[in-house]
Amino acid sequence: MKLRKKLNTVRVPPLKKAIRIKRTSSDVEEESTVSKAIQNVKKVFERKSVKPTETSITPKIVKSNKTFKNKVKRPNFHRTTSRGLVYLGHIPHGFYEEEMKDYFTQFGHVTRVRVVRSRNTGRSRGYGYIEFVEPSVAKVVAETMNNYLMCGRLLKATYISPERQHIGFFHGKTWTKDVYPKVINRNKINKSRNADASEEKHKRFVRSTRDKLIALEKKLKEAGFDLKFTPVVDSK
Repeated sequence: MKLRKKLNTVRVPPLKKAIRIKRTSSDVEEESTVSKAIQNVKKVFERKSVKPTETSITPKIVKSNKTFKNKVKRPNFHRTTSRGLVYLGHIPHGFYEEEMKDYFTQFGHVTRVRVVRSRNTGRSRGYGYIEFVEPSVAKVVAETMNNYLMCGRLLKATYISPERQHIGFFHGKTWTKDVYPKVINRNKINKSRNADASEEKHKRFVRSTRDKLIALEKKLKEAGFDLKFTPVVDSK
């Protein structure tokens, strides 16, 4: 076996020479162009004296399309006059506005009574408020009627101080089992639907139904069903 001797000489690839040549040539060209540019600028400054121009900043007028609505002042819900107010909880079935007013007149003069009811059914939610003329009477009612057994239920009565009173306790009309918001809205909608429609409204309704039927015909035709809907007037 013959062993090859390792040479101590390191071979230099031929690409390095070309790279060095390219770099030296580019550097020389860049230096020459930069020096020429500097000389030209110096000549310009020597010939002409450049003065800074004063720029006046004009304020920009921003046009906004926003419409500012007049803010409506909210009413002050806190009461100015001091009345005696009592909260009643765990009200038994059948003990409503009329019965509560008749029962609590034995303590003093009752001004207002409110039983909180459901908007959907008009039934009592089991609590309410009683208002007396004198706050002292309300305190006595709250002390005597708290944990009072009535029709199998323990009444919960708490006195509401004048600082915590507001109009929200008795705001709006008193609801009953027959008259409540859902019934009122339902009657309004039924009245508007059952009313005689004008000619323009009827024409708009016919036009919209025809457009819907045409769109449905196109969808069915794309699915492979060739059907045509004819209005009742045209079929006669």
